[in-house]
Amino acid sequence: MSPPPTNTATLRHAYRALLKASLAAVQYTVPERYVVRDKLRTAFRFTPASHYSPRRIHNTLDFLWTAAEKRGLEHKIVKNLCVVHYYQMAFRKKRGQNESEMQIVATAYHSYLENLGLLNESMDLDLR
Repeated sequence: MSPPPTNTATLRHAYRALLKASLAAVQYTVPERYVVRDKLRTAFRFTPASHYSPRRIHNTLDFLWTAAEKRGLEHKIVKNLCVVHYYQMAFRKKRGQNESEMQIVATAYHSYLENLGLLNESMDLDLR
């Protein structure tokens, strides 16, 4: 059975709910609040509406609110996702990288993205 059609109002509500839950999960700290904002903006601007599943969004919201309420494993996962993204962006902005550094970083992030994909698949989440 196909998921119900996603219109712009539903996506807007999902974006706002995810932003609110994400900011609460990182406790509005700098630079994590900007990382969360930028990641959500990118995801909602460049991913087609057909990609979003209401069930995955609901599960992601539950995960983020749990990360906000309890300082357990969920909170550590969200914080680490933000830190990795922050340093990944800082590395991209840095000038003068040689080929070997680029290869090492590409290998490290490939493994990171595989693990994130497995986490999303096993828990039916949509973390990025």
